[in-house]
Amino acid sequence: MPAKPDATAARRTRLTTARESEILKATLELLEEVGYQGLTMPAVASRARCSTATIYRQWQGKSGLVIAALEAHRSGPPPGPDTGTLRGDLVAMISDVPNIAESELALMAALAHASLRDESLAEAMRIELSGAAKSPLDHAIDRAVARGDINPTDEVRRYAHHILLSIAMARHLIEGQRPDLEYLTRFVDCVLLPVLQAPASDAS
Repeated sequence: MPAKPDATAARRTRLTTARESEILKATLELLEEVGYQGLTMPAVASRARCSTATIYRQWQGKSGLVIAALEAHRSGPPPGPDTGTLRGDLVAMISDVPNIAESELALMAALAHASLRDESLAEAMRIELSGAAKSPLDHAIDRAVARGDINPTDEVRRYAHHILLSIAMARHLIEGQRPDLEYLTRFVDCVLLPVLQAPASDAS
């Protein structure tokens, strides 16, 4: 008698790109509505009209699902325009920050808070934020190095990334305002530019 097909294996079909996008979109919608702590696999499954088993097989849990949804939403930052000067590149790069939706800033703040209590989420966020793809800041620094304008240490690059990541939320937290273009331009002139242009011996 021929063996019966494995029902479990039959169920484990790979999600189509369209179906995966629907599930990740539902995840982002729920994140904005209820936050990370309130997000549940059954709620995502219900909105995306799939089973919770499908979600667990594809992403292994909530933190993996959330990071995948953020990756799909971000789809990789563009390198930014080459203006010919480091200051011009930095101002052009940071001028996009005021256009970030309030809901996206709130979402990132909620995820940062949740990661303090959820190590799997924290690790997934660290992997995402330190991924292989270069950021617009990396591209701006690389162009300035190639021109011979600056020669920052790896440590300077590291801290520049850290402070740039926090600037969007820092003003709201301390001053109750979102960063506008004037504020961000002053940030470039007063902080980023002097640090990146400092001689390596001074920056070490």
